Amino acid sequence: MKLVLLPALAATDPASAGRAMAVVAKRFTIVAWTSVAVLLVTGLLKTPEGTLFSTASDYGVILLVKHVLFALMIVVGAIITFGFAPKLRAFAPNPGKAPSSEFLRAQKGVEILSATNTVLGLLVLVCVAMF
Repeated sequence: MKLVLLPALAATDPASAGRAMAVVAKRFTIVAWTSVAVLLVTGLLKTPEGTLFSTASDYGVILLVKHVLFALMIVVGAIITFGFAPKLRAFAPNPGKAPSSEFLRAQKGVEILSATNTVLGLLVLVCVAMF
């Protein structure tokens, strides 16, 4: 969303951008949580036996770091989903109205947390590349 949606919304008026962001955030949540569930299940199924929380080898340490990063991504996603998305919906501006300061704060929070999750995701990919 950060790389595609936000630049596109910058070209629209703030009220329209705010309403669009609220709608997209709600729909994106379904896709995001489904992806997390699939990654979690497939990751656990593909983890070699005895290496899930093992630090006895470099492989085990990297795998542990990857799992911690993924867990942090889940926490950040939960904060967005259950903390900021409801605020975006509640404070979404009415047509023709400027967004409230509460809405703008929630929108900024989502932007920051989304960027945080992007960095965490890139770090997960670095861990995967080390295998």
